[in-house]
Amino acid sequence: MKQIDEITPSGEHFVQWLKEAILMQKLIINEPQALIHTVDDTIFIVTPGIFMRYVMEFPQVQQVAKTEKTPAWRYMQKAFEKLRYHKRLEDGYSIWTCAVEGPKSTKKVHGYLFDDPKMLIPDIVYNNPYLQVVANINNVIP
Repeated sequence: MKQIDEITPSGEHFVQWLKEAILMQKLIINEPQALIHTVDDTIFIVTPGIFMRYVMEFPQVQQVAKTEKTPAWRYMQKAFEKLRYHKRLEDGYSIWTCAVEGPKSTKKVHGYLFDDPKMLIPDIVYNNPYLQVVANINNVIP
């Protein structure tokens, strides 16, 4: 593994970090406070939380983002979007809304749905029964 100061923040590095964190169980999946869920036979990552977590682990992103005059998490979100590993609607929007149904209430979370979940998890055993894709961020029903 590279030294932390040798790593160049990029969309590819983010995806590699995500994959390793899932495999090593550093990031939880399908739990109430999780930033990663399985839904509709794919992976859903919660934004901006997952990008903020990455920035916490790789603070050098702050320096790169500062030159772009953008928050570090948004810089990483844009780097991820450029990879086009996520599902998009015909209108070009990328951020989806999922309803999380708990015992006491329902809340909404926003994030990205992966086109190919196997790039992160070889086999999705089950979908989160408490999560359902309801729309993209602009409330267009898929």
